[in-house]
Amino acid sequence: MSLWWLLVVLVVWILVVALVVAPLAGPAALSYQAPIPIGALFDTHKDVVTRTGFMYAISTHNGQARRSGQGMIFHTELDDLDTDDSFKFASTMCQQMAGGIFAFYGRTSMASHQIAQAFSREFNMPFIAMSHAGSASKPDHPYTVSILPHVADAIADLIRHYGWSRLDYIYDSYEGLYQVQYIHTLLNNLSYSVDITYSWLDDVNHVHDELRRLDKQNTRSEKNFIIDLSTQNAYRVVLSQIPEVGMNRMGYNYLLATMDMATLDLQRFRHGGVNITGFQLINYSDPYVQEFVRAWSTVEPTVWPGAGNNKIELAAALSVDALEAFRRALDNMVKRQHNVFLSTFRRGVVYNRNLTQGIPCYTRPAIPWMHGPVMMLAFKEITFDGLTGHVNFDGRGYRKNYKLDIVTVSLDKGPHKTGEWHSERGLLQEMTVRRQRPVNNTRPRSVQVISSILTKPFLMVKKGPGPSGKPLTGNNRYEGYCKDLTDELQGYLRMDYVLKPVNDGEFGKELPNGTWTGVVGDLRRGEADMAVAPLTITADRERVIDFAKPFMNIAISMMIKRPEKQKPGVFAFMEPFSIPLWSCIVIAYVTVSVVVYLVSKFSPYEWSNRSYRYDRVVKYDFNLGNSFWFSMEALMLQGSDHCPRSVAGRVIGGAWWFFVLIVITSYTANLAAFLTVERMLHPIETADDLATQTEITYGLVDGGSTRKFFETSQVPTYQRMWNYMKTAQPPVFVKTVEEGVQRVRDSKGKYAFLIESSMNNYYNNRKPCDTARVGGDLNLEGFGIAMPHGSDLKEIITYATLKMKEDGTLHRLETKWWYEKGECGSNTGHRESNKRSLSLSNVAGVFYILITGLVLAIVLGLVEIYLNKRYSAKAQEQIMARTRTQTTIAETPPAEQINGLLEPYKILRHPR
Repeated sequence: MSLWWLLVVLVVWILVVALVVAPLAGPAALSYQAPIPIGALFDTHKDVVTRTGFMYAISTHNGQARRSGQGMIFHTELDDLDTDDSFKFASTMCQQMAGGIFAFYGRTSMASHQIAQAFSREFNMPFIAMSHAGSASKPDHPYTVSILPHVADAIADLIRHYGWSRLDYIYDSYEGLYQVQYIHTLLNNLSYSVDITYSWLDDVNHVHDELRRLDKQNTRSEKNFIIDLSTQNAYRVVLSQIPEVGMNRMGYNYLLATMDMATLDLQRFRHGGVNITGFQLINYSDPYVQEFVRAWSTVEPTVWPGAGNNKIELAAALSVDALEAFRRALDNMVKRQHNVFLSTFRRGVVYNRNLTQGIPCYTRPAIPWMHGPVMMLAFKEITFDGLTGHVNFDGRGYRKNYKLDIVTVSLDKGPHKTGEWHSERGLLQEMTVRRQRPVNNTRPRSVQVISSILTKPFLMVKKGPGPSGKPLTGNNRYEGYCKDLTDELQGYLRMDYVLKPVNDGEFGKELPNGTWTGVVGDLRRGEADMAVAPLTITADRERVIDFAKPFMNIAISMMIKRPEKQKPGVFAFMEPFSIPLWSCIVIAYVTVSVVVYLVSKFSPYEWSNRSYRYDRVVKYDFNLGNSFWFSMEALMLQGSDHCPRSVAGRVIGGAWWFFVLIVITSYTANLAAFLTVERMLHPIETADDLATQTEITYGLVDGGSTRKFFETSQVPTYQRMWNYMKTAQPPVFVKTVEEGVQRVRDSKGKYAFLIESSMNNYYNNRKPCDTARVGGDLNLEGFGIAMPHGSDLKEIITYATLKMKEDGTLHRLETKWWYEKGECGSNTGHRESNKRSLSLSNVAGVFYILITGLVLAIVLGLVEIYLNKRYSAKAQEQIMARTRTQTTIAETPPAEQINGLLEPYKILRHPR
């Protein structure tokens, strides 16, 4: 018994501990009971060291947490992929979220950046980014924090400090391209003029020819280069090739956009007189960094690639700081609410809002991550000193209050620190330059130069003098959709403006020397503050200028000359059924009639006794003529004089009536459309029809976005069309939209014009109303208001555009200029389907058949009268002959006398 009592006491003691002591154990006991999952997305080609740093940080942290018995445990859902493969990137994000993660960490490229941002916004999923893709100008991404500091502002300050007026910018990625554009815009806003030549490196392993080309085209004694590459290894490769082409001597200045100068071997550049400057983010004199590097140097590099030396690459250090930022953010959440993650885990699996396991992408509507908003606030509140210096994020998720050491190598000197740059105070110490950031004021300057293009109906020159009889001046000279749109924008921007039609009449294309024509060129050269024009938003243009949200959605469409209408023929009522179907109905009619006749003839139930006055005749109703008449009556939905009485006959009759019911209702349903619609038969209906025929030529405006679409398309049909257009003789390209429309009108249906849908709809509503839009849309695009990179107008114009779209202003302007001012009526393009009344020509064939039936009936009636008279005369002769023989009747028996007297009447009553 004592043993049993001991067991009972032990159980009670355990329950007391569980119920009393556990709640007092603090937040860790409730929050850290399951490993915290983190999604990691690394580029297969660029992130070997990044992956090593992240996994090393998790391994080190988990080991310390297990040894101390305190703190959370992490595990990662890691995927290596090509970040330029947007489909794979999206699929991987979906898979990781469905499995249950708290946040993402990793790299994005320009191809996958928008996808990462879209997923983050849709599902409130925090994303810790370690790349600058899509963030050169620091746009607002509400669910992204960037662990990688920006270096573009530091580069701009050094350019001003050195007084460079010309430089060559060398880069190997779209991130570098966007960064140089941001630098150029920033310097312009600071009123600092510099001539920058862009140079893209296709292959960093073989840049000798490109370096020689840059060296030859710059004839100045002092040659300045900025090198902005995507990986630290790329810097090593390019720097190794500079001495090979002799560009490491006096007069050559290089500014490296890297923040990891300590890991580059620059000793060989100390002897030629070249000057190389770069930035260093990791401070190796910091005790915390020194302690970490000692442990890092002892790691086996075969297990942890990139480790095992006394320098840690910036990518690995950023990964360590990213995990620490994540840990601190979660700690802050737990401190505010100790059971914040209590309902998140079930048997070690992440649940979202107690609704779904993980955060699935396929639910509609989407179910956002319940901890996402609070986690983002926690990220923006953390502050600590990590391997990459002070880690603190501003309200938009970008690093702030960080410092970069400026490291220089020159003749017999270096690498050594020559200055510092601070994100808030600019250049410091001996390189001090007063920080002059442009004021980001939402109120623009009072007068704006607005570039546009003269094209109907967007912008047109008014005809004649003004209302007072005086010549029109200034903006009053113009009218059109863009003029009205600019007037509407004026209320939002509180500005005066000057409309400036572009001189060359082009929308904008890039020339081989890197300059741009048309409206885009005006913005690039600073000749206009913005462009309000039918300017299509494309990737190439977005690369050099900024766009607000589109004010009009458009697509590429096909314009042809409107074909002549085809009126219904005399026998249009026959068109609801095809000729083979009519033939089948006739065959069915004949077959049913014959079968009814045969069944009735051989079935005893169809024979009947007919009693007359003097005799009884046995006969059946369904002879051959009556059988055909029975089928005809049913086919015409008329009542029948005779109905089958046999089972077989009734089965045939029922089947025939059902057949007739379906045929007649189907015919009636289709007859109205064929008689009331005057149809136009278009020679082409789709782009495939156009590409596969040779009779109709087709072309487009030379130099616009439509040409760029076909030139770069990977769709086989569009490639075939482009190959035809660029080699066609005579040329099929036109200079203006008006020229293309006129060519359609003069071609007699032998030329199709590929044109944006808005212009297509406009010209189809203009006299002589002889053009038409056919086929579907080839792609979807948008017209947007454009401005130079970094313009302070972008946000307010985007807001104004969305506001005008919501309140119907944009729809009203489009209706005004496209339809109210149209010259072909509001139903142009739909007139072929709005006719409902019938004319005589629609049903003339029915009258012809009626007249033919009447004439045929009269002829047959006359024939019947003639035959009846002829037969009656013959019968009369027989009666007279019988009368002459009556004298012999008395000699015959009584029965024979009676039959003899009735014989003539039988002939008359029942002619044979």
